[in-house]
Amino acid sequence: MGLTRGASSGLIDDLKGHFHPVLLTYADWPGEEIRLHTGAGNLSWGGETWMGAGKLVQLTAPMEQGGLATSEASVRVAAHVEDMLAERGKIIRNRDLTVWFATTTTAGGNVLSTDPVELFTGYFDSRTGALSRSNSGLDHDMVLGLGIGPSARSSASITHSYEDQIAKYPGDTAGRHVQNANKLRFNPQQWPE
Repeated sequence: MGLTRGASSGLIDDLKGHFHPVLLTYADWPGEEIRLHTGAGNLSWGGETWMGAGKLVQLTAPMEQGGLATSEASVRVAAHVEDMLAERGKIIRNRDLTVWFATTTTAGGNVLSTDPVELFTGYFDSRTGALSRSNSGLDHDMVLGLGIGPSARSSASITHSYEDQIAKYPGDTAGRHVQNANKLRFNPQQWPE
């Protein structure tokens, strides 16, 4: 008996020969749910429509050892600088992201051969920008760091962040000065005797 990670026998059979891989990604983005796949055109699965993103979105899944993740994960999204700046104010930390693996009937296609199997589940942990040189000049990417496992908001937590506060109470600035407190050293005021 082999480890199948819940893959159907049809998917396992597809992987034994020549196959066309596809990743389906669900992101709980602020104000909307985003469903993308690595092929072209719209794909239907699970009662939802998944938009084709091709190579505009790249997932770096964590390495595993003994069934545990041993490295970082990220999603790299090709974007215009203006679009990245427009997303800057959206709080994404601890929002869910799930990725499934499947095969399609054609290369880069949008018709699934079999049902997908969950490849990765986690949450958004950070957001940075990246700049790289290409044949057409400079490419701008938004790099979204991913945390592994269920997000902090899926269960009770003993911590409360500035992002949590303004998400629950828009406009409230309580806690804005303590968001980096753990990075600062405590230096008590020396009072004269």
